[in-house]
Parts: sequence; structure tokens; C-alpha cells
Amino acid sequence: MSKLAKLEADVHALYDAKDPNRDEWADWLADHHVFVVADFASELTARYGANEELARAAALLHDIADAKMSRFNSEHEETSLTIARELLTNNGYSNDEVELLVEDAIRYHSCFDGHAPSSLEGKILSTADSLAHLKTDFYIYAVYARAKRNNLEDIKDWSLKKLERDFYAKIQFDDVREEVRGDYEALKTLFSR
Repeated sequence: MSKLAKLEADVHALYDAKDPNRDEWADWLADHHVFVVADFASELTARYGANEELARAAALLHDIADAKMSRFNSEHEETSLTIARELLTNNGYSNDEVELLVEDAIRYHSCFDGHAPSSLEGKILSTADSLAHLKTDFYIYAVYARAKRNNLEDIKDWSLKKLERDFYAKIQFDDVREEVRGDYEALKTLFSR
């Protein structure tokens, strides 16, 4: 079994353990987001000449703490990085590969505060994550999950801000941005009503 196949099995096992501290939507994320991001990453590597194994590994691990805790936990991001580092190391990735994936691709995939990945694999992860948001039912489920904690105006505000970041900051390739402009515009119209 390849190290990537072992890593995928480990990711499945973490989600399948159903840690009681995780959010209710962790199961949905595993089934409808994590592996979708990995598939988008694989497609993008063929298009842009990146290392598919590394980009897919980063995609599998980009929010891995979701399997163990709520996203509202202040330690979520650092826990994701710690788990990613451990899983990559345990599955035979080199120190250089681990550093590239953890300290660039995974750490900066959300593109907060003007920070973006610098490696090609990191740019692919950021873009793949955005595609999984814009081209699937991610926003529908995210709104459903947030409806238990927020009022409609707060949800619309969150959605519009996230849409802007997904479309303008996270997509790292202009041609991909143009290909999903229609998806972005449709969601923006929906949440602007």
C-alpha cells in the first residue's frame, strides 16, 4: 500500500472514530468535503504540473482537527497542524515534504488576513478548497449548521464575507476563477436578498 493510500485510510479512521468533541457536521464534512477537496486537488495538479501526491495529502489533512473538535475551539487550527504533521511523518513523508505541506499548504489554505500559500501544492489546496465550497452544496449545509447559533442576517453576512474570500483570495489561478464566476455570482445573489 502506498503512503498516500495509508494516509487516506488514517483520515477515514479518524473521522470514523466519531470523537464526541467534534461538531455535528464532521461526518458530513468527511463524506462531502474532505475527499471532494482531494479530488479537486488531483484534477488541478494535472492541469498545473504540481505533485499530485503532495497536493492530495494536503487536501486530506487541511482541516483534520474537525474529526476531533469543533471549529469554534480556539485550538482547532494548531491541532490540525499537529495532527497533519504526525500523520504525514507516520506515513513516511520526508521532513521537507512535511514542512511544505504543514507550514505552507495547510497553514495558509484559508487565506486569512492576506496570507496565502506560496508553493504550487499550497495554491492548489487553497483553490481546491474554494472549488469544493463554490461547486457543491457546502454553503447550503454550512448555513444549516449555523442556523442553530445565528440569526438570518448574521448568516447572510458570514456567507457573503466567506464567498468573497473563497472567490477572490483562495482561488489562486485566474482561469479557474473565471470558470466558477457563475457559481460565485449565483451564491452571492442568493445571500444578498
